[in-house]
Amino acid sequence: MFRRLAFCVALASSAAISCASAESDSNNDGGGGATATSSVSSSVSSASGTGGATSSSSTTTTVAGTGGDNSGGSGGAEPTGTGGGGTGGWPEGAIPMGNAPVLSAGCGKATTLTTKEYTISSSGQNRVYYVDMPKNYDMNKPYRLFYTSHWIGSRWQDVEGQDFYFLKPQLEADGEQAIFVAPSSDGATWQEKDHALFNDIMKLMNESVCYDTTRVFATGFSFGGMITYSLSTNHQAEIRAAVGIAPANYNIWLPEKTHKPIAWMHTTGMRDGTCPWVSNEGQKKGAKFIALEKAEDNGCTIPDNIPTSNGAYSCYDFQDCDPEHPTRVCTFGGGHTNIDGNPNWIPIESWKFFKQF
Repeated sequence: MFRRLAFCVALASSAAISCASAESDSNNDGGGGATATSSVSSSVSSASGTGGATSSSSTTTTVAGTGGDNSGGSGGAEPTGTGGGGTGGWPEGAIPMGNAPVLSAGCGKATTLTTKEYTISSSGQNRVYYVDMPKNYDMNKPYRLFYTSHWIGSRWQDVEGQDFYFLKPQLEADGEQAIFVAPSSDGATWQEKDHALFNDIMKLMNESVCYDTTRVFATGFSFGGMITYSLSTNHQAEIRAAVGIAPANYNIWLPEKTHKPIAWMHTTGMRDGTCPWVSNEGQKKGAKFIALEKAEDNGCTIPDNIPTSNGAYSCYDFQDCDPEHPTRVCTFGGGHTNIDGNPNWIPIESWKFFKQF
């Protein structure tokens, strides 16, 4: 953990411009939250139970994975969509909690993929990504799949070096394994073409490995949280749930939003000067407005004021949301970071959120 804390201090200077105004290159974060180690044992978090914790069992009930009545099963309007990675014939946005796995086309077939870096052609370029395969991979077991995006100026190696935002140890502690995918951006930041990259990688994964197409999850920190948010606005048929760690809703390419529901959680330090809770109230820029957008899309009741915390972290679960689309936001009295407290509560709460499906 201490190695990773030091690692995050080093990333702070590059991450600090992720969400700043496009006209500004000032570092107004100073890495403040990256070294936070205070205890958060007094948290009032109330994550929902572990109903989906066994969802990656050996159950092999197969439901049609070609999209069925789901108009988004082939990736919507994007011709390089994820094909079989649809929602298994359920109407889009209505996959019940605890559903039986829906197998990718790669299930039951020997795979050539191992844990290493790969190159894929996407948008006329050769792009690099990393795959982390489960130990003793079982070609008949539909694993969860996590798509993890790095922060500004980094690469897949940085995400892998943090055990995929520290999620992998959380899964292993629960006796679970998953497939982790970590692409690298072209240049310092994620761009419009990275939507096509997601589609291309997921198409290949669907054909090559066994995973549950209804349990594809996305997460990322800072600019990685921003591309996670961007993907969540039009890939609801491919991504079951997403967690943005210190995201923003500006300075990232955004597609035309479908406003279809998607399970969503994000974290924000209330002293984050890089990707702040509110950057511009009138223009609805800031993490607050991501929370409000997702809550509205997911049919939640919108409170007059979202409860936030300037001390120990606190997670607010929006009420009356679609049962399949829980929506929560976690705030704390820290800065721009994906590490807060000892133990670090961010991956703990992220895994609690993901494993309920």
